[in-house]
Amino acid sequence: MKKQIKTPHRWDLSPYEAQQVQKELCSQIVTADDIGEICYVGGVVIAHSRFSDMLTVAITVLQYPEMHQVEQRVLEFQTKFPFIPDLLSFREVPGIVQALEDLPFLPDLLVVDGTGIAHPKGLGVASHLGIVADIPSIGCSRSSLAGSFVEPEINAGSQSSLVYQGEIIGTVYRSKNRVAPLFISAGHRISRETSTNLIKQFCQGYRLPEPTRIANNLLSEARQAAKESATTGN
Repeated sequence: MKKQIKTPHRWDLSPYEAQQVQKELCSQIVTADDIGEICYVGGVVIAHSRFSDMLTVAITVLQYPEMHQVEQRVLEFQTKFPFIPDLLSFREVPGIVQALEDLPFLPDLLVVDGTGIAHPKGLGVASHLGIVADIPSIGCSRSSLAGSFVEPEINAGSQSSLVYQGEIIGTVYRSKNRVAPLFISAGHRISRETSTNLIKQFCQGYRLPEPTRIANNLLSEARQAAKESATTGN
């Protein structure tokens, strides 16, 4: 039987209420390994704009370790939460949860195109989603929201630490020669070391790890199809 997602808080929150919930959720984040067997890995990518209340969520599920895609979903979601940079997960996570609930089964691990604990308030979308869905999660973003780092060497496989307020909060990883690095951070129920090692496994010749690379392609195709449909009036 598929595990049900039981959201631990309301979504119809004011920004002030969201800040209080954010503080409470931060105290619940587990950054030690509590993973179990990984058979399926989910990749999550979200597209949205400060100028629109519509979000697009793409999720792909890959069989591990073969990394073959077995499920995918694209969802349009209307958010009611305003665009506030430090509280973006309150816009994004409800749509992701809705997409996850549409899958026939839940993945054993989620890789999110966004931050985990490497967030100014300690709760990026990967951490928020991991707590809500009670699934181990990793944040793997293409830019840094918090912390400082020494630029890794230009060769693939190079890495350095992401440091914020005297603590290591993530790994800066060069996944491909001479391309911008990735910023890896624990989301929930997983350590920084394991998060980094798994992302290294998932990067198979491209800048992005396979779960989010495939989800990103799925998202781009869906948005292009929607654009063409709007243009033709179909």
